[in-house]
Amino acid sequence: MADGITFDFDDLNVLAADLESVPKTITPFLVSALKFTSVRIKKGAAAKVGRRKRFRGGARAIDFDVKHFKGFGAHVIQSEIGYNKEKGGAIGSLAEFGAPGSPNALTPGNELATTLREEEADFVRGIERAVDDAHKKAGL
Repeated sequence: MADGITFDFDDLNVLAADLESVPKTITPFLVSALKFTSVRIKKGAAAKVGRRKRFRGGARAIDFDVKHFKGFGAHVIQSEIGYNKEKGGAIGSLAEFGAPGSPNALTPGNELATTLREEEADFVRGIERAVDDAHKKAGL
């Protein structure tokens, strides 16, 4: 008669260790996915704004900045996409949001918001790929 049941957890322990390494390897892949999508949004919105006669200069001012912060138990990766005022983007707010109360009732263009929605599915695929690549790098 056996004194008890024994289990071999070696493989499970190895898997757990591998899974713990994924957060350490995923950051560059997430940054890459975010930059890729940011470029697509920038170009797509610029193309849309460029078709508006009065706002062609605003198209050249669309820019993005990817920021990455790690500290205090948090890890943040974000992208700001919009009209860079230093590149002539002062007109960008008018192009994007319009001026409904003005005498000429300028209609909002919503080019950035529209392009963001158009790129959402591709961004999700990029994040999924980043996770897959991090798993591969961790040997999973």
